[in-house]
Amino acid sequence: MSIQKNTQAIVAPEDKVRGRGRFGTTELFLHVFLIAAGLFVAFPIILAIFTSFKLPEDVTNYPPTLLPDAWTFENYVTAWNSQPLFRYFINSVIQTGVIVLFQVTFSVLAAYAFAILEFPGRNTLFYLILASLMVPFQLTFIPNFILVSSWGWANTYMGLTVPFLASAFGVFMLRQFFLTIPKDYHDAAHIDGASSWRYLWTVVVPLSKGAISAFGIFSFLSAWSQYLWPLVITNEKEMRTIQIGIRFFLFDQERGADWGAIMAAAVIAMLPTLAIFLVAQRQLVRGIAMTGLKG
Repeated sequence: MSIQKNTQAIVAPEDKVRGRGRFGTTELFLHVFLIAAGLFVAFPIILAIFTSFKLPEDVTNYPPTLLPDAWTFENYVTAWNSQPLFRYFINSVIQTGVIVLFQVTFSVLAAYAFAILEFPGRNTLFYLILASLMVPFQLTFIPNFILVSSWGWANTYMGLTVPFLASAFGVFMLRQFFLTIPKDYHDAAHIDGASSWRYLWTVVVPLSKGAISAFGIFSFLSAWSQYLWPLVITNEKEMRTIQIGIRFFLFDQERGADWGAIMAAAVIAMLPTLAIFLVAQRQLVRGIAMTGLKG
């Protein structure tokens, strides 16, 4: 018995070392796979950036090359001057800014009502809002277009923004986070004489900055990348967003398809999203991790 115990005492550490070794190998393969997947997903972006610095004759070289033979900024000058790109960019900024502001505000207020306040039919109304998430946008696209057009909002900022001022996903996401805030805070604030409005802005919102910021980023990315709705609701050049403006580079009959200029315009359109990701990626991940799924 003593020999067996000594043998087990000697073998056990070796097993643990082997186990750590196997775990380390698995982790290495996982990292390699994730890096490869990340490069695969990022390749179109990398290709667009390098193409935007190529000369026109280098874009059509065969076999194709990733890096430019000669670097040039002429594509950015061409993209900026051939179309009113600055106007398109401003339109996208206004559209996105209005949508994000209203979605965050409405979502915070609605989520607070569903998570903290007590009123008849609260759960039923919340389930109806959740049910709206199951309705695809394509199903409401035509009714929205008919309604907005009948109000005379085509080719206006109202038409670009009003159908997207509220977000059922934002209400759900923030409500789930608000439910994780201890109810004792609300009781203590109520005893001290704080109103529901004051409790929201002095306690709930400061404690929920991570979740609110995460939803704000989601809202920004969704609004900035809109294509179908701005394409249909705007037919005047002055009201196009930058995504729609890039489309018209393909239909320039004088110059044809200038892929260098198209890629330059695409890079300009990507700059806000890349900046948001680089600056707020930690806040985004933290907000998602902090957002619970409490019912």
